[in-house]
This record gives sequence, C-alpha cells and structure tokens, in this order.
Amino acid sequence: MRHRRREPAPGVFRLVLPLPFPGLDRVNAYLLHDDEGSLLVDCGMWDPNADDGGFAELGAAMRETGHGLKDIKALIITHAHIDHFGMAGRVVEATGCELWMHGGTRDQLEMYGNPDTLSEEMRAMLADHGASPDEIGELTAFEDWRPFVRSLSGASRWLTDAESFDAGGRTWTVVHTPGHDAAHICLWSDQDRILISGDTLLGSVTPHIDFRRGDDNPLGDYLASLAKIEALEPALVLPGHGRPFNDGAERARVTARHHDRRLGAIVQVVRREPHTANEITDEIFGDTLLNFQKRLAFGEALAHLAYLRRNGEVERFESEDKKFLYRKKSRRPSDGGDR
Repeated sequence: MRHRRREPAPGVFRLVLPLPFPGLDRVNAYLLHDDEGSLLVDCGMWDPNADDGGFAELGAAMRETGHGLKDIKALIITHAHIDHFGMAGRVVEATGCELWMHGGTRDQLEMYGNPDTLSEEMRAMLADHGASPDEIGELTAFEDWRPFVRSLSGASRWLTDAESFDAGGRTWTVVHTPGHDAAHICLWSDQDRILISGDTLLGSVTPHIDFRRGDDNPLGDYLASLAKIEALEPALVLPGHGRPFNDGAERARVTARHHDRRLGAIVQVVRREPHTANEITDEIFGDTLLNFQKRLAFGEALAHLAYLRRNGEVERFESEDKKFLYRKKSRRPSDGGDR
C-alpha cells in the first residue's frame, strides 16, 4: 500500500498498516518520537501469506515519518488481538526493543497457545446456548489465530494501570480500559489531552465486546471504561482503526447509548417468551450473517445478556433439553422482608 507522513500531533506519527480482512483492511500504529528515540504503539498483524509476514509495510510507513526501525526503543501493545499484536515478535527480533504489555495479557497469550482447548470450550458454550451441531462447526472454525502471530513471547515490561513514562515529548499515563479485551490499555497525555485509544474508543463504529465461558461481565467493564474516558475529556483521540477525531467524551457517551439501546432491544425480545442466546442473536443482528460475523454477534449477545443478568433485568434457566433460556425477570412487589 502507499504510505505518507501523518503527524496528528507534534512528535506523534500515525502509521496506517494493511490487514487482509474484508471490511477490516487497515489498522493504526503510532510512533512517539523525541530526542531520546522512538516508542511504537501497536505494530499490525503478521500476515502468513505475505513476504516476511508483511514486515516491509511497517518499515515503509516508518520511513515516511523520517525515522527508522532502528530508532525504536520500546513497543507498547494496547491489546493482544492479532491486528495490533501479531507483528510484535518480528519487531523485537529486528530492533532488539523492549516489549511492554499490560500484565493481564498473560492470559491472552495462554489462550493463543491452546487453540484446541479454546475451541472445545467454545463448542460447549455454543451448544448450551442453542446453536445446532452444524452451526457449532462453522462458528468454531476461527479459534486458532497462531498463523497471524509471529511469536507468543511475553513482555519485557508488564504495565499496570496509572503508571507513567515519557515519550514523544510528553508524559503518558497507562489507562486500563477492559471490555473489548480484558487487558486493554489506552495511553493518556494530560498536558495536551491526547488519548491513544486502541480499540476502546473508535470514531465511526463500536468495538466488539465478546463473551467466553468464565467471563464475568465484559460489557459492564466496557461501560465503566467508557465512563473513565468520558471523565478525561480527551481533546484528540488517536484510535486503533480509522482517522483521529476530537471530543472523546462525546464519542464515549454516544457509544454507551448504543449499548443502552441494544440492551433495551434484547429485553424486548425476551419480554413475552423465553429465548436461547442463539435465537436472540438472530433477532437482534439478523439471521443472514456469515459465519465469522455470526460468531462475533453471538459473543456480543452473550455479553449483553450477562450484563442484564448481573443487573437483575433478565434471568436464565435450563430447558428440558438442557439449553439455556433467557426471559425478562418478573418484578414482584416487595413483602417487606428478606427470605
């Protein structure tokens, strides 16, 4: 692809890197540069069908900034999804830089390394929630992401919420924003109110909120992360996909309202009669989705149902054929005591 210099803020360069997926063909990385060197935020995906995994694209994008790969002293990963993290091992090999990630990423790396276990757990969960055997086979065909990750080595520095570092002429603070990923972080520059948001806050779409067996309340986590961003009131947001945008607080509010509407729609679906999560997915997202789209929609529906259960708006019970069904929780008048 053709690269050009993009500098949305002094010393902060946006690198647009290619992805091979229909509907998701670009991802942003950011170079933070000052006299001490460069720090790279995210790095794109390792493409097994491209020469050297597509590493040359990162180098070409870097050259347009006037800086080279040799200048990178550290690579920070906002979250370990393949489109942001897959090239990390190759960057470390080529530059000798440090790799910084949130401590919770250890669990994500372990998941990548055990796709068979991941697939088995997903198959069981989908069956419990009403997917047919044919659907289960199609929906679990996307659990092995190892071909898109150069290596699964851990970080040389594990980050925690609220710690700070200097790069690009600024002090950046780590902001833990779980939801899209449990270990997701944003980077915040308070002096000029810049937020590198990863996939937590995007300008024109809402990020996927998934659910896997054992998760607690990922949508609740995400809404809390949006509230945290709203309180920061970012003047400039540098997202993981798409163009930079202004007024991050308003975008956070708009995104939260989107989920409020979806929660309300799900409650309406189960108001009169119980439904499986599979039926709810088809009702909310449509029944003509392609396999991977249906897998994402199924996870999204389960995340919203987990939130509604946690907040006492719906309840789950088991049918005679051992499937989980959801219904609106009845509002019984209080009898004045606990029993």
